[in-house]
Amino acid sequence: MKYIKQLGLILSFAFAGEIFARFIPGGFPASVAGLLLMLLALGFKLLKPEHIGECSDFLSGIMAFFFLPAAVTIIQSFSVILPVLWKLLFIGIVCTFITFFVTYGTTRLLRIILNRKK
Repeated sequence: MKYIKQLGLILSFAFAGEIFARFIPGGFPASVAGLLLMLLALGFKLLKPEHIGECSDFLSGIMAFFFLPAAVTIIQSFSVILPVLWKLLFIGIVCTFITFFVTYGTTRLLRIILNRKK
């Protein structure tokens, strides 16, 4: 019963995100709105991590299962993707390196700032 309550809380934030996104012009993603609402609730201590912790751990553990439909669709559409596959691979590799170096720089900068405060 505990998992059902936790899943209900998570889904209620997803539903609130759907409603919230309808009122924002410009096509704001409802899933991001739901996550932001949950972040605000956690930040303002309206929701404690214990309220959703076990269910979110379970969902994180089986996350790969949720990507199966997308993977099957990509495999089915491989003939469409094949002509631009090299471009997609190039973008993926370049973005991976950019993400790595930006993360490295941010971490290094934060460590310098935090060491100055000590």
